[in-house]
This record gives sequence, structure tokens and C-alpha cells, in this order.
Amino acid sequence: MLRKLLVLLSCTAFIISAVDPQVFTFKSIDGLDLKISVYYAPENLPSSGKYPVLFATHGGGYIAGSRDTALYPQQLEETLKRGWVTVMMDYRLQPVALIDEIFQDIQDAYKWVHTELPNIVPVDLDRIGVFGGSAGGGLALMNGFKLNPRPKVVISLYPYCANWNDPAIYKPETPISDALAALAESVTDNKLEHSFVTLSDSRYKLWMNALKANKIGWLMATHDPQEPTDKIVAKLKEFSATENVDESYPPTYLAHGTKDFIVNYNQSVQMADKLKEKGIPFVLDLVPNVGHTFDAHNSVQLWEEHVLPAFEFASKYLNAAGNEVVADKTFLTQI
Repeated sequence: MLRKLLVLLSCTAFIISAVDPQVFTFKSIDGLDLKISVYYAPENLPSSGKYPVLFATHGGGYIAGSRDTALYPQQLEETLKRGWVTVMMDYRLQPVALIDEIFQDIQDAYKWVHTELPNIVPVDLDRIGVFGGSAGGGLALMNGFKLNPRPKVVISLYPYCANWNDPAIYKPETPISDALAALAESVTDNKLEHSFVTLSDSRYKLWMNALKANKIGWLMATHDPQEPTDKIVAKLKEFSATENVDESYPPTYLAHGTKDFIVNYNQSVQMADKLKEKGIPFVLDLVPNVGHTFDAHNSVQLWEEHVLPAFEFASKYLNAAGNEVVADKTFLTQI
């Protein structure tokens, strides 16, 4: 189990791209320069003369990862082949940053895309999609309702989390232990270079203890052991995609392994239920007998059957001309 948890926190650390990005600082805060990487292939400029944009957020349990780990190399290559500009940004990490502060970083990067990116490369700001896996997938779902203007499409792989008030994530009826509160108080490192997390890392210890106690939601919302539970529940509701799907939520592609012991696939099922309720086009692909980060495996079958279709789905919206309406169906794959 420990090895599997480490996969969550370090699985994207080995990303090395053959494509050199352009790198910019979009924000400086708390002594950190938050950067954004911009990838595109000039030879694949669409006939319209402007690139659609894929806005990607990295995973790592909100305590690890870095901007250039948001897509695996084959995924990045796929975006470039399709004539998209792909941007990946830093955000502050837990436990120093709470969920609202992390989202503020995402929002500031999104503003940078709208104000500065057009000065660097020709982009169509009416065609922006969001992408992420694990924690990045949770942020992608969050971006679907909190970003303004809203993205055209959402790709979310094994999201952590769609519902922050899920009892497995936050169980309000049990008190915060003194040990957990002290550990949260003691971790003050705000570096961004936590691509690899070891068992001895203080961030991992904090995350692991919060996970065991069903207090990840508390850790994301506050570090105050005396914070009233109703305030925590309200804050988590504000950032839970399952609580904020409306008729304007973007079309969404969800993929989740049925053997995911890090983030239960019920998170994706809950999100799909809300999308269906509001009539939003979506795909829920429950991938049989695979675990977390299944898309990291060098498997042609997994790629062709469960990863590539996500990019095909996104293309229907990002490569559509103007305000073209794209018809789609919803479906649930069989377990």
C-alpha cells in the first residue's frame, strides 16, 4: 500500500519532453516564482492561423509534482500533433497553500494565458480546454466551473477529488488529533521541487496521516484544529465539482481505473451522475482492472482504448470552427 501511495506522489516526476518549452514567470508570491511552460509546434499551425489552447494542471496529491509533469510525453506529443498550444503551470503546494490559494494560482495563470499568451503565439482564446490527472484532474474539474470564461472542454483522469466532502476525504464527526495538528503546523517548506516524495518526507507523513484519519479535506481547507466543521464543509462544497455542475458546465471526459486504490473510481461516477443530471455531454470510461495513473503504462492497448479517446473527445470542441455546436452522446463503459 505504501508503494502505491508513493506512486501517486511521484508518478509524474520522470517526465522529460523532447520539445523545449518557452518558460515564463506568471506570478511571484511568498518568495516563489511561479512559472508557466508553453509548448507548441509551429509546423502544425491550424488553417485558421490560431492555435486552440490546452491548459494542463499537474498531479501529485497537492503536495508534490511540478508544472512539466502535467502530461506524459505521448500525451504532449498528441496535443502538438493536433495543433494545440499546451500550457502547464506551477501552483503552490500543500500544506503551506490551502485549496483556495492553490486555485488562486490556477486562476492567475489562466489570466496570464488571456493577457500575455497572445503576445507570444497566435491563440484562439475562445477554444481553451483543461486537462489533468489525479490532483490535476481534480483541478481540471474545478476549473470547469470556477474559471471565467469557462473552458470549452474538460479532460479529467482519475480525479482527486470531484467531491471534497466524500466521507473518505473528509469525515467531520471525528476530531483532529493533536498529532495531526502538530504535524500540519510543523511542515512549512513551500518549495515547488517536490516531484519525488519519499517515506521520510514530512509532506508525505502529513498527507498519509490525514488520509488515514479521513481528514484530507480538513488539510485542504484549513490547518486550524478548532475550525468549525460547518465552515470546512461549506469551503469544500465551494470547490467540489459535484456540487457546482450547472447547465453551462463544459463537456467532460472522465477516465478512472476500477482497481484504483488511491482514489476510488466512485469520485468519477459521482461527477458523471451530476453531468447526466444537468444534460452535459460527457464520457465516463471506467477502465477495467487498472489502478491509479494507468495512463503512465507503456501499453498500446491502454493508449488506444482509454487515453487517445480523451483527446479525440477534446478535439470535437477545440477544433470546432467558431461557435459550432458539437453533438455528443453520453455513455458508461462496462466494468
